[in-house]
Amino acid sequence: MVAIEDVGEFEAIRRMIAARPAVAGVVVAGGDDAAVLRPEPGMDLAVTTDTFVEGRHWRAEWIGARALGARLALANLSDLAAMAARPQWAVVSYGVRGDHELDEILAFDAGLAAVLADEGAGLVGGNFAAVDGPEWFGLTLFGACAPGLAWTRSLARAGDLIAVTGALGRAGAALALAQRFGAPAAGAWWAPLFEAWAAPESRVGIARALADTGAVHAALDVSDGFGADLHHMCDASVAGVEIDGAAWPIDPLLERAARDLGVPADTLRLGPSDDYELVLAIAPAARASCAAIARDAHVPLAWVGRFTDRAGERIWIEPDGARRVLPHSGWDHFAHG
Repeated sequence: MVAIEDVGEFEAIRRMIAARPAVAGVVVAGGDDAAVLRPEPGMDLAVTTDTFVEGRHWRAEWIGARALGARLALANLSDLAAMAARPQWAVVSYGVRGDHELDEILAFDAGLAAVLADEGAGLVGGNFAAVDGPEWFGLTLFGACAPGLAWTRSLARAGDLIAVTGALGRAGAALALAQRFGAPAAGAWWAPLFEAWAAPESRVGIARALADTGAVHAALDVSDGFGADLHHMCDASVAGVEIDGAAWPIDPLLERAARDLGVPADTLRLGPSDDYELVLAIAPAARASCAAIARDAHVPLAWVGRFTDRAGERIWIEPDGARRVLPHSGWDHFAHG
């Protein structure tokens, strides 16, 4: 085993840089004191950042180094998808212990770089820091979008339909199951749920395709939980919302997870869950065309409700027609021990 402390910081960095694919728009790449980038003329720049902390965002027994790097990339890509931005460049920071195996760090970096490259982006710099306690990895991702056309969460309109990609709640269900039972063995019934947590799908492509229609008025990604994130969207847009419980596609895996965990399936669907899926406010007249785009892209898209002009009113409509307040529990770093 070769640890980082055996070769030193700068040799570790040299090996990382040598393995990374090239990316367009870079004037000076990693290895200097700063990267120099050349944005496309006339484009707006979108920037996001995420940090994963050992013991809070992952456990080594649950996920390998390469997969963890890929997951960090996907978390950042989800933010840019929610802005309809095209990913371009990223910088990464490592807070690692000196005895960490160098090959594992290189695998993490390779997983990160590979997922970014799939979306046309690349790593252009970063930093190492030695830590004694929990390790952490931080990524900052830059993207481009047409001037003034970045999606935000603040422009949903009364009457807009609410569409969601993917299968919400699966990541949160997987995390709860893993905390109770450990990571699933190969072939376990809930392995697909765990895959939703460990390797979420990038939604950059579908976001850019839908952006071309001009029909999406607002968007955000589900990184804390549908209920909480939708409340953020309503607050920003000064809008109310009605969610139709009968409109959600049946998810047998989520239903089974709910039974094993002793909670209602809707608690998993609405509660804390870093699904990295999109919630979209779409003009009603564009429903058919947007559904066709999603179908052609093989991205599940469910139509689950609508925004209203009753700001402050957030309603969940049961399949039997009963109305109740939409729950808004979600992940909060400082509210969860």
